[in-house]
Amino acid sequence: MYNIPNLSIIGIIMEKNIKIAIVGGSGLTGSELVKILMGHNYAEIMFISSRKFKGMSIKEVYPGIESDLEYVGQIGPEELKEADVLFLCMPPHDSMRYLDENLAYCKGMIIDVGSDFRIGDPGEYQRWYGQEHAAPNILDRFVYGLPEINKSKIKGAKFIANPGCYPTSALLGLFPILDSGLAGADPLIIDSKSGVTGAGRKLGDPYLFINLNENFYAYNPVLHRHIGEMEQEVEKICGRRIDISFTPHLLPVARGIFTAIYMNGVDISKEDIKPLYEKYYSTSAFVRYNDRIPQIRDVAGTNNCLISAVYDARVKILKIFTAIDNLVKGAAGQAVQNMNIALGIDEGEGLRLQGINT
Repeated sequence: MYNIPNLSIIGIIMEKNIKIAIVGGSGLTGSELVKILMGHNYAEIMFISSRKFKGMSIKEVYPGIESDLEYVGQIGPEELKEADVLFLCMPPHDSMRYLDENLAYCKGMIIDVGSDFRIGDPGEYQRWYGQEHAAPNILDRFVYGLPEINKSKIKGAKFIANPGCYPTSALLGLFPILDSGLAGADPLIIDSKSGVTGAGRKLGDPYLFINLNENFYAYNPVLHRHIGEMEQEVEKICGRRIDISFTPHLLPVARGIFTAIYMNGVDISKEDIKPLYEKYYSTSAFVRYNDRIPQIRDVAGTNNCLISAVYDARVKILKIFTAIDNLVKGAAGQAVQNMNIALGIDEGEGLRLQGINT
């Protein structure tokens, strides 16, 4: 168990003892994180930052969240010294700059919900994100926080890189097959559809209601930055590089990701698929196999990942389908799941969410 001052089993039961700081807490992921942590028995949000909403309370910005805690303009050395867990909910390139300046003051665990520490090689980071990494000296300290795959490494970790939403949806579907040695032929074809919250709160023509409503399209179909993260993790489990062709699409829905994966040249019987997945995720709190192809509606508002697969014997293609909520299992929920595992408390604490079924 990661040792936090004054944090004991007895203390945890008696009061909220995990002191939380959130940098960038007014975005969509940040607000989702607030909602989850407010339902967490052992966590208390002490500091939350937003340059835009400095001095305003959370419920003034998000009236549906009953919290009088005020946003501060920045979380600096004094706050960092008090925080047991620091969540970074920042755009690309911002988390690494923040830690480059403030790491010396961080006494507790750091969970980067952004993208700066997911790719472990600084050269690969520059390739996919278009600039040099600002804190390459601490890249190797971060554990890739996909709990169903890296739980043993996450336990007791101080630095955790939360996976991206698209990679989460793809890797959870792929790993049972890849780990069994059925890699198939290059390339892996991954086709994902995401709700508009995946783009954050930024304004732009593609995200205006008049352009998104009753519309559907692909974007960034070549060299999407999440490919680097996916290829890195696939190589770890396969022992060799496998090329990935990834195409994301934007759906006219608020939240959720539906991913379809096509694996060529895989030789597996349809009777073997379900047992393979069920065995692989037999101890998972949030991932399960479904006979029915999952739908976004099944997982919206939850930390679950539902998976189904079919084998097209005629063309020898395995088709894998997954569904997650991009804001929960794809971001804030997975971050809290990582925190729970690292601290040695119940993995599902604060995450037993019933979802949105209509």
